[in-house]
Amino acid sequence: MKILLINWSWYPSGGDWTYIENIHKLYESKGFEIIPFSTHNKKNIPTAYSGYFVDTYDFKELNKRKTISNGIKALKTSVISKDALNKLDVLLKDHDIKIAHLNNIHHYITPAIIEKLHSKGIKIIWTLHDFKIICPENSFNSNGRLCEKCITGNFYHCAINLCKKQSFLASSLASFEAYYYHKKHTYDLVDYFLCPSEFLLKKFVQFGFNQSRMVIVNSCYDIALIDNFIGNAVIKKTVEKEKYALYIGRLEDIKGVQILIEAVKDTNIKLKIVGSGVAGNEFRQMAMGHDNIEFLGFKSKPEVFELTMNSLFVVCPSICYENLPFSVIESFLFSKPVVGSEIGGIPELVINGKTGLLFEAGNAAHMCEKMNYLWKNEDIVKQLGKSARKHAFDMVNFNAHWDKLQSIISKLYI
Repeated sequence: MKILLINWSWYPSGGDWTYIENIHKLYESKGFEIIPFSTHNKKNIPTAYSGYFVDTYDFKELNKRKTISNGIKALKTSVISKDALNKLDVLLKDHDIKIAHLNNIHHYITPAIIEKLHSKGIKIIWTLHDFKIICPENSFNSNGRLCEKCITGNFYHCAINLCKKQSFLASSLASFEAYYYHKKHTYDLVDYFLCPSEFLLKKFVQFGFNQSRMVIVNSCYDIALIDNFIGNAVIKKTVEKEKYALYIGRLEDIKGVQILIEAVKDTNIKLKIVGSGVAGNEFRQMAMGHDNIEFLGFKSKPEVFELTMNSLFVVCPSICYENLPFSVIESFLFSKPVVGSEIGGIPELVINGKTGLLFEAGNAAHMCEKMNYLWKNEDIVKQLGKSARKHAFDMVNFNAHWDKLQSIISKLYI
């Protein structure tokens, strides 16, 4: 059976790609043929199907040059991608697709493809990586603060509050797109939505989605990758480990990095920060003069694995609604506990006192207290790390994921 695996990127681009990489591997291990459908990019992983990929505009550049023509161009391509529809037509003529597995498709591929897939009798499942369908900004964040005004369906709030990049054009486009697809009932054509976290599922049900089409299917991960990395590292290891806490992620306000810096700057906790983002320079200024905070910038996956494996514990300080962060999952698989914000889907991973420690989101003093406790109690760290490993393994191993996915696929063809 051929499955069309759809995502806006076909290269390492964040948590969505981690899932794509793993679900691709899982499907193929079960005998399915995967056909990718994505966008052209010089970073893409080579594939024989790139001829079907979609051309894109650089929306950041369009937003910088605010003209009427650029606004129309962004509207035409980010709401309905005609190129995606045309390329999909050709692909469906060349290949007998039974199931389309959607991931992040807004802006570049666009939900317009759902109607075409449905009209061809193709079953549609959609893994929800964020809240874009019910929040035009996608993370219930408005200018650095949590906001659920659009969960009522009144998407105009995104435009009037400039929630998207503090831009009226970008926010208005996001609002228009949300109204357009909900008024057309496009999302009703999706057979099943796969929800990595219970928190995400509840938000969609709160909006009005039919719970019978929402299924909790935790993310999947090829755990052998980490086990092999650990095994090879043990053979090579000759130097003494440095003691440090670790943050891995984007350098943005909603990720809570500024609160993390505030929490550790006057302590003896050594903190390494991995990642890049729009607030990178601002955060470096905040940490200036505090030698215990080190910014490492972007790191490759093997480098992140090395840093995670050698850390004492990992911190997830988000002040936004995370889904089921892969940075936490990977930390757990390395037997590293996590100090995490009690918000969104994080508490489904970080079980307080068992797999890590929770603190009140946005509360630097509370975060500092939890970090200090682990910093001074390495025996506790080891105990938590052992439980964290088991918890993550049970949630994301291929067999557990496949049991749920196979059940859904069976229902589609009863």
